[in-house]
Amino acid sequence: MTTRKTAILRSTLGLALVGAFALTSCATDEQAGFTDDDTTKTDGGKTTPAKQTDGSKNDRSDTTDGDYGDALVAEVDDPVEFAKCEEAEEMHDATVEWLDDVVVEEQRIEAVADQTVEIDGEQVTIPGMPELVIPEIVGQSGCVIEYAAPGGCLPAVEVSGSYVPGYRVPERKLPAVELPDGTVIEEEIQPAMESEPIKQEGKFQEQVCQTEPEAGESDYVAQVIRPHISRPYIMASFSMSSSINRSSEITESGASVPGEVVQTYQVPTITVDSAYVEADYLETYKVDGADHTDYAEDDQVISYTTEGDVLFDSDDHALRSEAEEELKAIADDIALRDDEYTVTVEGHTDDLPTQEYADNTELSEKRAESVVSWLHDNAGISANDTLAKGLGDESPRSSNDSEEGRQENRRVVITVKPVDHKPEIDYKVEGGGAESQ
Repeated sequence: MTTRKTAILRSTLGLALVGAFALTSCATDEQAGFTDDDTTKTDGGKTTPAKQTDGSKNDRSDTTDGDYGDALVAEVDDPVEFAKCEEAEEMHDATVEWLDDVVVEEQRIEAVADQTVEIDGEQVTIPGMPELVIPEIVGQSGCVIEYAAPGGCLPAVEVSGSYVPGYRVPERKLPAVELPDGTVIEEEIQPAMESEPIKQEGKFQEQVCQTEPEAGESDYVAQVIRPHISRPYIMASFSMSSSINRSSEITESGASVPGEVVQTYQVPTITVDSAYVEADYLETYKVDGADHTDYAEDDQVISYTTEGDVLFDSDDHALRSEAEEELKAIADDIALRDDEYTVTVEGHTDDLPTQEYADNTELSEKRAESVVSWLHDNAGISANDTLAKGLGDESPRSSNDSEEGRQENRRVVITVKPVDHKPEIDYKVEGGGAESQ
């Protein structure tokens, strides 16, 4: 029976082993970003809809009817597209969590009506000011991504960038008026307001893979850690207009012109939250009855890693006689499970060219198929529940610059997971929202 450690072992040994075991990068991806090359503005300064609303990617429907008439309309920068989030949604086995956007609903600041006064028997219009429309402003939070990873590796994770658009609110005027008797009503201006766009770059952490464990007496072999990543929050401070107080006037001819008070308005503080992906651990244990196989368990998924040189001769995919003991120990351990599961067998090679096959991918795939056939014939595992994958040299767990490193990279990984398993990203967000002063 395989020995399984409790959570106590993690807390007591985890930090002590951080420096003792190498973390090896198995893959690289570009950092999640955003682009605004494809966005467009419509007439009147209205923006195209943002994509994220309630934690999922949705097209935001336009909240206005588009008929602004004679209103003054603020200009709001176009939303951005989070290219990496979009691409990850199309990837096999990548997990994408869209984060909630921060929405400031459209504001309509009432118009100031014209006034009509009688001056020396003549009806005179004192102009007011038009309605002001500030379209919806969306602070975009982006997404969190967990990429697919080979068995025995902790997947790469990424937090996309975030974005608060800039905006420009035009000034409003109570125009100057010269009355028939020569009295001048002075112009009053409610100044324009402007806010610059704010961008926060995303954060990315490469996947890490378990290096070959060192021999020892304990069932517990080694541990690797994928560090946490954190994207800071961004904030656009609130903006408030000034008020206008145009005093009443008594004209030269003694007529009374009423005053006008124009109240202030504001755009709230917009805070796009921080996003934090927790560190993760991959602990490795020995498999009872196998001298060259270890296993790692993470979130109900178990990966058994066996040295390739034990299973196969160089540049060959036929199982060696020594492979029987290793594979039987793995099969016995799998048989202890009481849930329905699927099995994925991955073949891995070093980067030296093969002489017998088209390339290392073909060699690794045929090796994976040989192991799958053995599981069918000897462990009673259904062909419908298994998948063979050849990864060649694309996911090393050590450097190929030395024979020792190449030996670590030659391996077969058998990963067993529940049929209903759904990966979840361990992340948290905080600090987002829109708040008036």
